[in-house]
Amino acid sequence: MRQATFFRILSQALLAASSGCGVDVSSFDAPLCVNGYALSVDGLRPAIPLDYVELRSIDPYGVGSGDAVLSSTGTKCATAPVRATCEATLSSTKPTTGFYDRCTDHCDSGAIVATRGAEVIVVDTKAKLDALLAPYDTPQEALFAALTTGQFISCSDKKRGSVRAVGDGFEVVTSTGSGCGTSDPVRQHLLHVDASGQVEERSSYVLQAGTPGCIVGRRPQGLHAAHAACSAASCVGRYFADNARLEQASVKAFHQLHAELRAHRAPAALVRRAKRSAQDEVRHTRVTRRLARRYGAKAKASSVRSLPVRSLESLAIENIQEGCVHETFGVLVGRWQALRATDPAIRRAMVRIARDEGRHAALSWQVARWVQRQLSADAQKRVEQAKRQAIETLRNELQHEPETALWQLAGLPRAQDALRLLQQLEARLWQLPLTGC
Repeated sequence: MRQATFFRILSQALLAASSGCGVDVSSFDAPLCVNGYALSVDGLRPAIPLDYVELRSIDPYGVGSGDAVLSSTGTKCATAPVRATCEATLSSTKPTTGFYDRCTDHCDSGAIVATRGAEVIVVDTKAKLDALLAPYDTPQEALFAALTTGQFISCSDKKRGSVRAVGDGFEVVTSTGSGCGTSDPVRQHLLHVDASGQVEERSSYVLQAGTPGCIVGRRPQGLHAAHAACSAASCVGRYFADNARLEQASVKAFHQLHAELRAHRAPAALVRRAKRSAQDEVRHTRVTRRLARRYGAKAKASSVRSLPVRSLESLAIENIQEGCVHETFGVLVGRWQALRATDPAIRRAMVRIARDEGRHAALSWQVARWVQRQLSADAQKRVEQAKRQAIETLRNELQHEPETALWQLAGLPRAQDALRLLQQLEARLWQLPLTGC
């Protein structure tokens, strides 16, 4: 299975599990977007002529990777008297705040940076946005005005992001919420934007409540049980402390996978990706330890006994259970948290972790397909049975509701939604034969 196909299946499963009702969006138009997630600056009609306009994300994901240009139009410094000087000024301009601040599948602030002659213009407040765009007379401008509310505008789901012209301006559909039960449901909002850029909420609808789950990564055989958690730590702190322990154990798991793939002469690409996955888990351990400390807990080190290189069948069974079932489900949970956690630090962390874990899960499916070809028919049946057992075990684990703070702050799915996520994976992915992946 190609990575792109795998990620598309996961996105479809997440969207289907999150579906609800609300505004009839059949007469609304989807936003103009770039790369499937960023609003395009095409469709903006600034009040003053500009040579170049870009929408810039400020420190995307909150991991120090710097500014990123999300969309742009025009030619940089096209009418500047000394173009090189203008371009140098543009390159050195680093907004530290934005006219919007939101956390969705990406957690960032955003600013518009533009050039006009030798001037570099930074739009990092609502007032500056109004000065640039008013009167708001295009659908795309109305979407940019709606961004200033901090609400999410989806590029792929019209129920969470769409726009239409009405007699006195525009109506824009957005969404908010952590999906954390009745106290913080995922809501669809209907906003009205007038020509001056004033944004008024006209109505809102609950799309979904919210559910248990956890970051479920690859757990190695030989992982010793955790000691009792510190009673003084909050449930969120204990949750991330335990996740840090599991992430550290995943480092060992991927080192083991790397060694076994080499020993069994797996394709070099799989071996390399196993090694890279171990490096990712080192970073995840640091991130989850910081989150544990944020909530007053201290993560304990994991204890994993070393194992000899196992048979291909044993490798296949662990890979199917831990990678194709638990880790794959964990990717959806991580994406869910990135959308719904009310703590911005958790949302930022989960964006990066879910992205990495998606690569790890895709690797698991590719390993599964390669190993399957090496096994006898009887061994293949045993691997398939192990997959079914892992799914049923996971289903039983998801029957229990998480503590309130976990779905309010950490964004974990509640039982009904976690089961919907599982059902979507069963229908879209787990029922596929490995030979067809």
